[in-house]
Amino acid sequence: MNTKNYKLDRERSFDVTRSIARFSHNFNLDDLDKSVVTHAIHIVRDTLGVMLAGSILPEIKGLVTNTDVLSGPGISSLMGIEKTASPHFAALVNGAGAVSLELDEGNQYALNHPSVHILPAVLAVAEDQKRSGKDLLAAFIAGYEVAVRIGRATHLRDTVHPFGTHATVGTAVAVSMLSGLNIDETAEAIDISAGICIASSQTAANSGASVRNLITGLTNHNGILAPLLVRSGFTGERGALDIVFGTILGDSFENKGITDDLGITYYIEKNYFKLHACSRWNHAPIEAMANLLEREEFSVDDIAQIRVWTYDPATRLSWSNIANGYAAKHSIPYNVAARLIYRTNDIDAYADDMVCDPRVKAVTDLIEVLEDPALTSMLPDVRPARVEVKLHNGNVLVERVDRPRGGFDRPLSETQLEEKFRRLAGTVINERAVSLLQDWLS
Repeated sequence: MNTKNYKLDRERSFDVTRSIARFSHNFNLDDLDKSVVTHAIHIVRDTLGVMLAGSILPEIKGLVTNTDVLSGPGISSLMGIEKTASPHFAALVNGAGAVSLELDEGNQYALNHPSVHILPAVLAVAEDQKRSGKDLLAAFIAGYEVAVRIGRATHLRDTVHPFGTHATVGTAVAVSMLSGLNIDETAEAIDISAGICIASSQTAANSGASVRNLITGLTNHNGILAPLLVRSGFTGERGALDIVFGTILGDSFENKGITDDLGITYYIEKNYFKLHACSRWNHAPIEAMANLLEREEFSVDDIAQIRVWTYDPATRLSWSNIANGYAAKHSIPYNVAARLIYRTNDIDAYADDMVCDPRVKAVTDLIEVLEDPALTSMLPDVRPARVEVKLHNGNVLVERVDRPRGGFDRPLSETQLEEKFRRLAGTVINERAVSLLQDWLS
């Protein structure tokens, strides 16, 4: 979108906003197929697991110490401790903690992680307002669908990370539902939420800066704030979706047809769950290397060069100068090297001492990350990668993975999802409590 020549049709843009508001206001959980509801519950369970596990991180514990300063009294849960807070602060803390381990679900059509940007806010507000589990689930699903569509319509600028952007609108929609806003008020909340989005840095995670995780908490916080601002008398800018996502955070926003399939197609069923504790853009290269190790006989000393061919924007994860364990989660060279050296990409592979292992550094120095336009053209339905390992004897070993594990097109089993939840939740609560929570979410 050329901003110099761009003429905004504010009424057309607001028609989209109002259609979204009408969808959420009329949303009824009883109208959904059982498969949609069941899958949504699985996403809620998965997200609660990572919220609990993330609560023990030092920076999250540090943030909690500011409860008396940043939060008024409230009954919304802070994960992992017997302490409550106001909804906005609980959502901030739980949202930041949930994304920090890089095990939260995502949606390739949104190019984002909708659940972790929405569920902490929905849970906090539902607790505060004593809403039912059914109300919580309805708001979560509706907000998820809106977030995906705003994300799908947006082409973000290269320097802008998706966190803090379009998911804020989905969060505001979900909270508006729980707060009983009418259609006009919800439309206002949508435009306000777009106006208070955050332009977060694409390279923060690559450099190992945990501020990127805080942005997820702020998405939840701002999603709660928007409906409150409506009730306080604030107004949003007409056409905010187009302005913010088409000219400020993004360079184009395709609002035509954005609401046509709302209530018909449910993108919440087209998500992915993670087994590897790192950015999803790493998963296809990780699994390609894993397949080569299983199929071929070669050692680290045999390798002369490794090339990873992937799609844009996954090429942004090409950094090999890894600052810390968090940066390692956003480096294709590190993740391929970790699979080669440690044979795992679980949480333990991102401990700082593992990242500093000279054996890993020696391998990352051999890895080059390149875009293959043919792979880029397969987006968003397929997120592929091809790994080429050149040996000193001249042989080249090649493996391509189009659909890494965990996606809707290569799903994990219910047993795998349950084991992941129990393992993560069990880092904070005892086995009996895990079982009770598991039963509640069944």
